[in-house]
Amino acid sequence: MSTRGVLISVVLVASAALLACEACGAAGLASPLELAGRINSGPSCTRPVILGLCWCGYTPCGYRVAMYVPVAFVETVRAPGDSLLGALPGLPDPPASARSGTLSSRSSGLDNTAEVHAWSIGDAAWELAARPPCATCRPSDAQAPPPPPSASPECGQALQLGADSSGASLSPWSATLPSLVYASELDAFNWRTGCRDQHAALVPSLPLAGSLGQWGPLYPRQMRDLGTTPVVFSAKTAYRALSIAREQLASFFAPVDLAARMQQAYPAVSACFAVGEQPLPGPASSPQPVEASVDGRYGWFYWRPVTCCIGYESMQRCGRP
Repeated sequence: MSTRGVLISVVLVASAALLACEACGAAGLASPLELAGRINSGPSCTRPVILGLCWCGYTPCGYRVAMYVPVAFVETVRAPGDSLLGALPGLPDPPASARSGTLSSRSSGLDNTAEVHAWSIGDAAWELAARPPCATCRPSDAQAPPPPPSASPECGQALQLGADSSGASLSPWSATLPSLVYASELDAFNWRTGCRDQHAALVPSLPLAGSLGQWGPLYPRQMRDLGTTPVVFSAKTAYRALSIAREQLASFFAPVDLAARMQQAYPAVSACFAVGEQPLPGPASSPQPVEASVDGRYGWFYWRPVTCCIGYESMQRCGRP
């Protein structure tokens, strides 16, 4: 059996067990296969470009390809502990109202708040995506050394990644989402106040001039944002969480900057769009528009540009029937 066949078999067995989970019903994502199937692997998202040959010593051995790959899944929810994936170990149980459907932000868009959880995406999720490219780079190709952690202890206890809060404890999700890189409930004081960014503003060498284009300012990275619609607020909040994970906690393996693209994973599978882009893909401009969530939960994939070498044999296999 092929590697892809083994992955599908493993995830199918795990998914059958997870389908019995009440919290993972129609209002969430029922299985790892469903999550992976929501990755939009079309050329409008991957944007593959052949840059030239790659070399093994003095011999060309393949093609150097530039493309985008999904490296994180981020959700925003209203209630602490609520999740599209069901109960999260180490976090408080969500109130019953969260499971019946609540709004993660006010419909007026004047005062938005949310909790957020971010996971890294494993290569297995990309293998299980709907119609992934035959010859492709992988999420692991986006790895880059993170900066040293910079969380300020006076702003509260930062996320401590351990067995109870890692993707490994979320079986059967661990193959597709191997690591929880941020949970706002475990960084509660800073997430509610933006304390670390306010502290950094006092240091001249750390100017806070971050901008997310038409989404407004990146800083302070916190749960509240004023004047944006709920959908844009959720995408902006997802980016803020990844930025904290990368720049302050050093828990996320890929860079977080405006070179990235994003894609809605819940409630709809959308086209990819640039960070800070406004308006987001809509019915008038895209066959895969973003949608407002009726239950207040949102899910997003975060995509990074990478380059990799794809061998001649892999390219040849793609052309076989």
